Formats: sequence, structure tokens, C-alpha cells
Amino acid sequence: MFNFDNENAKYIEVVNHYLGMNHRTESFDLTKTDDLKQAFELAVGAYRDYSHYEGTLGELDEHFDESLEHYDTASWISMGIAPGRADSLAMKCAASLAEAYDNFCKISDKAREYLSVLLKIILTAPDSVQREILGNAFEISPGEINERLDDLYEDLTYIPYQYAIPDSLKDFLELLNKEWSELALQQ
Repeated sequence: MFNFDNENAKYIEVVNHYLGMNHRTESFDLTKTDDLKQAFELAVGAYRDYSHYEGTLGELDEHFDESLEHYDTASWISMGIAPGRADSLAMKCAASLAEAYDNFCKISDKAREYLSVLLKIILTAPDSVQREILGNAFEISPGEINERLDDLYEDLTYIPYQYAIPDSLKDFLELLNKEWSELALQQ
């Protein structure tokens, strides 16, 4: 998910220098707890952001369709049965929204897959690493991890979206620890 080849690292260094930023310029070493923790935090933020944008675009697509139905009924009907008769700008708007939504579905799925990989790495790490990153150590059998993650992501859709990465991480960890409390290992 995070692309750090030499050329990208050089561009990031320039941006960091001129804009006073401190973006990472090297790949994560997931065998190091600090790197794993940072990668996890960014993965949670990316997944929350991208899935939020996906939902926003889906909602916008639905609202636009309803607007066309009410304000340009002829184009709305034509889009389905005779696209050549629909207003060309309305068609471009509908097509660009559909394409953007499709692309954000893909990037959200990609972010979810990456986050799932990191969670699996964390859940197979020593208890001390799990506690440092997740707040608890958990014992989840390999056969049930995917179902547990699916349930977690589903329930995450009911948590209000927050743009700030630390807030997204806090909400995610609170939900994870609540939902998996019966799987938490005693200290």
C-alpha cells in the first residue's frame, strides 16, 4: 500500500524539506514493533478515509440520480433505454460519478486488505507486541480470523467517521477491544 521506491523517497524528501513536513521515506520493517505500529495506524486511517469517500460518492450518485429523475425526467428515462437521447452533460456526470465510485470501492478494498494483513501480523506477534499496538493481546484461531475481521469492518460502518488519524485509530481500537473482549488474554 505504501510505495517507497528510491525515486518516490527523493520526491518525499523534497516535499518534507520545502514544506516542513516529516513524511516517511522508507518502507516499514514489520518485524520492528514501532514500524508495525506506525504502519497499522496509517492503515486504519487510510481504510477509514477511503471507505468514507466510497460511501460519500455512493450517496452522491444516488442523490444525483434522484435529481435527474425530478429535474430532467426525459434524460433520466433515456439513460436506461436510449442513452443517445439523454442530455450529454447529464450522461457525463452520471458516468463520472459511477467511475469515481467504482475506483473508490477498489481503493477502499485495497486499504481493507492491507489493514487485514497487518492485523493478522499483529495477532500472530507476541502478546507484548499485541498489547502495545492493540491495547490487549488476543487469542483468535486462524480459522475464525477472517469472520472476526468481516464483523469488525461491518460494525465500523456504524462508528461516526473522523478525519484525524489518531481519532480514527482510537475509535477503531475501542471497537476492536469491545468486540473481541472475550478473546482477550489475561495479563
